[in-house]
Amino acid sequence: MELSEYRNLKLILSWNGEKFSGYQYQPHAFTVQEAITNAWNVFSGETVTLCGCSRLDAGVHAQYYVLNFHTKTQANCERIVRGMNGILHSHLALDICVSSAEFVNSDFHARFHAAGKHYRYLIWYGFAEHAFLTKRAWHVRSKISPESVCEILKQFEGEHDFAAFRSSDCSAKTTVRKVLAVDAWIHPIHKEMIIVDIWGEGFLKNMIRNMVGTAVEMATGKKSLNTITESFVHKDRTKTGMCAPAWPLTLMHVYYDKEKILLSSKNKAQKQVPC
Repeated sequence: MELSEYRNLKLILSWNGEKFSGYQYQPHAFTVQEAITNAWNVFSGETVTLCGCSRLDAGVHAQYYVLNFHTKTQANCERIVRGMNGILHSHLALDICVSSAEFVNSDFHARFHAAGKHYRYLIWYGFAEHAFLTKRAWHVRSKISPESVCEILKQFEGEHDFAAFRSSDCSAKTTVRKVLAVDAWIHPIHKEMIIVDIWGEGFLKNMIRNMVGTAVEMATGKKSLNTITESFVHKDRTKTGMCAPAWPLTLMHVYYDKEKILLSSKNKAQKQVPC
C-alpha cells in the first residue's frame, strides 16, 4: 500500500483521568490510548497506532493533550470531531472529549516535536472543606503557610539533575531537565487552595508529583529546608519527599513553538480558569 494514501491526523483531547490508568497502553488496565484506538476503529474501521505527547500517570487529567496518527480516512475535520465525540460519549460512555482535528505534515510527531509542557497541581490546605474544590485537590490537613510553599517550589526553577525526583521505574536515559518557571499562587476566592503552575521543556516520570510532595513536606517541617538544593547533588530519591497524589495534576498545555512556551512561562497563567 502506498504511503501517499495516508494522511497525518492531529487530535487535541481533554479528559477526566479518574477512570483511566494513564494514557499509554497497559496489558491489564484501561487507558486513554486504548479508548481512542477503539473509538477510531468504530468511526473508521481502521486500527491505527497513536503517537501521544505524554504518557501521564493513572488518574492525571488533561485539558490540552495532543496526539497524532496516520489514517486513510476521507472524512473532514468537522465530521471527525463530531463523530469521535458521539462515539466516546454515547457509544463508549467515556469522559474524553475531542476539541479539534487537523491534518498536518506527514512528519509531525506529537511527542518528539513538543517544545515543552505546562502542568497544574492543586493543593487544598487546612481543615475547612469545599464540596467541589476539595475533591479536585490534594487535601493537606495542616496549618501550612501558602507563601512558604510558593517560595520553596521556586527552588526548582532552572536546569538541574532531577534524579532524586523520578520514579524507581523511570526509564529515561538522562535525568537533567529544565524547569522554565514555577508559579504557585492562591485561589482568588478560596484562600485554602494553592494553584501550582509548572512549565518545563520535559519531565521525568512522577517528577512533578515528587516535587510537590517534597515542597509540602518541607513546608510542614517534615523535611529540611535544604532538601531540594541538596537533592541536586546527592540525586537520591530516598532522601526527598513523598509522591503527591495523581488526581490533582492536570496537563494544561503542550507547546510546539519554543517562543510561545517561553512567553507563557514568563507571563504566567493566572488569568486561566483556576481549576
